[in-house]
Amino acid sequence: MPLDFFDFFDAASSALELLSNAAPDFEKDESLIKKKKPKYVIEKISLVLILISSGLLFWVLRDPLPVQNPFQSIVIAILIGIFITSTVCLAIYFLESFSFKSFFSMLFFCTSLIAFFTASVLCLYFKSGLF
Repeated sequence: MPLDFFDFFDAASSALELLSNAAPDFEKDESLIKKKKPKYVIEKISLVLILISSGLLFWVLRDPLPVQNPFQSIVIAILIGIFITSTVCLAIYFLESFSFKSFFSMLFFCTSLIAFFTASVLCLYFKSGLF
């Protein structure tokens, strides 16, 4: 019985088919791949924003403010920061990403945004020299 090339090809293709069916297809089956969602992402972002805003506030407020009425300037900067924060939170809400684990997580995030944008406005107003 001579060895036929097509018999060898048939045996190799059946072996490859058996191996391909036994191994799971990771590209097509996403249920096998578990995506690990990082914990406390919003809290980490809020903490970084608080640290940045505290550094900016220290940089701005370490020297006396060069204006006639510093209280009025700070109140206006806080109102501008609240307005910018409201706009950012509204944009996040419309993008359907405004979901938090708890009320305090949302409160911490919004407060850190207010502090960051207020410090940014104060830094822009007093240290940039644009105004």
